[in-house]
Amino acid sequence: MAAGELQAQASKLEELALARFHNQLSAAELKLARAAPRSEVAYCGPSNHDDDPDNDPSHANSKENGWGKERVIRAELIRWLCVDRRASNHVDPQGIMVHGAKVDGELDLSYVTVPFPIRLWFCALTNDAHLRSMQIPELDLAGSLVRSVHADGAIVKGDLFLRRRFRAEGEVVLLGATVGGDFDCSGARFVNPPRKELPGSGAALTADGIAVKGNVFLSKFLSRIFHAEGEVRFLGAQIGRNLDCQGGRFINPPISGLMESGKAFSADGINVNGSVFLANAFHAEGAVRLLDARIGTNLECEGGEFVNPQKQNVDGSGDALISDRADVKGDVFLNDRFSAKGTIVLAGARIQGNLDCRKGRFKGSTLVLERASAGSMMDDAGSWPDRGNLYLDGFIYGRMVYGQTAGVPGDAETRLRWLNLQPGKPFAPQPYLQLAKVLSEAGDDDGARRVLIEMEDQRWNSKQDHRWTDPLQRWPLKVTVGYGYRPLWAFWEVLGLSALGWIVYRRSYLAGSMVPTDKDANQSFKSDGQSPTHYSAFVPLVYSVENSLPLVKLGQVDKWQPDPTAAVLSRKRGWAKTLGRPLTWPRFLSWFHRILVFTGLQAPADLDKPPSRLSRWGTSPTFLRWFLWVQILLGWLLATLFLAGVTGIVRKQ
Repeated sequence: MAAGELQAQASKLEELALARFHNQLSAAELKLARAAPRSEVAYCGPSNHDDDPDNDPSHANSKENGWGKERVIRAELIRWLCVDRRASNHVDPQGIMVHGAKVDGELDLSYVTVPFPIRLWFCALTNDAHLRSMQIPELDLAGSLVRSVHADGAIVKGDLFLRRRFRAEGEVVLLGATVGGDFDCSGARFVNPPRKELPGSGAALTADGIAVKGNVFLSKFLSRIFHAEGEVRFLGAQIGRNLDCQGGRFINPPISGLMESGKAFSADGINVNGSVFLANAFHAEGAVRLLDARIGTNLECEGGEFVNPQKQNVDGSGDALISDRADVKGDVFLNDRFSAKGTIVLAGARIQGNLDCRKGRFKGSTLVLERASAGSMMDDAGSWPDRGNLYLDGFIYGRMVYGQTAGVPGDAETRLRWLNLQPGKPFAPQPYLQLAKVLSEAGDDDGARRVLIEMEDQRWNSKQDHRWTDPLQRWPLKVTVGYGYRPLWAFWEVLGLSALGWIVYRRSYLAGSMVPTDKDANQSFKSDGQSPTHYSAFVPLVYSVENSLPLVKLGQVDKWQPDPTAAVLSRKRGWAKTLGRPLTWPRFLSWFHRILVFTGLQAPADLDKPPSRLSRWGTSPTFLRWFLWVQILLGWLLATLFLAGVTGIVRKQ
């Protein structure tokens, strides 16, 4: 449009405004009437600089340096420009642009379809703004000071800017509103803390059910931070891109007797196609709620601070970050200086990527991961909560990374310390089974078995109704086959039992306490210390193995037995006729010589020295019979438990 036409449009709009308002327009109103047709900003202050103290809207009503009448624009004039077709036809498509004005009266554009954007920069609105069900291409109140804003059901086809030192001293309501672009509140302040003497206080920004196609910024802007005193609500909101709260401060701590307090940021049921950023100096005092949230990418809380410790007899205290049943398509980061004072709840959450807690600070907080799932769990010992403050029952994860090295799950000992941070009762086996599964898949089968054995120990220790028979059930299972998870223990124990029997039977044979079962061979053996040549020789190892393994018959048990008459050959005769004189060993192998003597592989140095009382008892037929019975019973027990362990009968998975 040519300059002449713009001047004509401006003159016509000024003429219409003077006629409508009876020739009573302030200097600021005249500037608006002349600037609107020209696509110009109506600068109403002494300068056009945002940082000029004279353009700070908080000074507008100051008694000393308040804004004069020359800077006043009546809210009625703005409404007239929007609803009167003759007037709106003269407004440029760029819309109304005002800087540094004092808007007097209630700005009421409810149910109005505004054909152009409204931009009120660094203005002071002295009364509430009513924008219910308004439709507008763009609304920009950057840097302005407002009371309450009621914009339920408003439709902003482009961006909605409440940013750059925007300040609201009452509730801003955007219930069910629609924003076609970004909703930007970066660097803004919403102040409406709960006060007993002021009904309706406690809600700073209420945007339940809002639909934003772009981003939502409740974050830092340059040196200015987003600051809210009172609850910020986005229940059931739909956000097309990211929810960015980085560096924001959300203050609404629980106060005794005030039900409006205790919730800093409420976004239950929110659906965010991108990421949610509660990170990088994010600070909340009061609960941050994301129950049933749907997040298309990541939930990033690294460097965030969530403060809501439990206070006795104070409702709303204790919950710091609540994300029950949240569905996160990417990762959840509670790492890198993340800190919480209160409970972090991810119960039932579904995390398709990583749950990263490395370098997080959970001391003094409680972490609840019950029934949650994650692609992998990443942590380190420094990020663990205190004992009794970790809840893992039902938590499922595909992999585990311990420390800063990717792919390292940590040894079983470390992970068991992690599991032991859970409350002792009631006992839950699932965390142990899950850890064992992950360790096994990582190739640490031995570690997995250690975890399962510890699980059984904890199961027994946590029993409420202990009975005197419990140890009789528990300890045989544990020491023989590790509750069924180490069946080879029974095999090695059978070998050990056989080796012990070999020593006992050989010593007893040399002492004359083992004799043939055949009568003639028995007499021959007792007369000269040797069995007949045609008779099966005594082989102590075979005899021991046969008694240790049930159903194994090698012919020794049928041919030899402890002497039923308790007649014992002299030790000298037995040693001499069987082994002869002792070998000579160097001094430094004297201990080895004693072992050989003890096992019966070598005769003692002094054959004439009488055996000790213990030796006589240990080779007596009475001791042999008792040892034989015990060996047979243990052999049956070990063999049975070995088979049960191999087949999985005694396992409780």
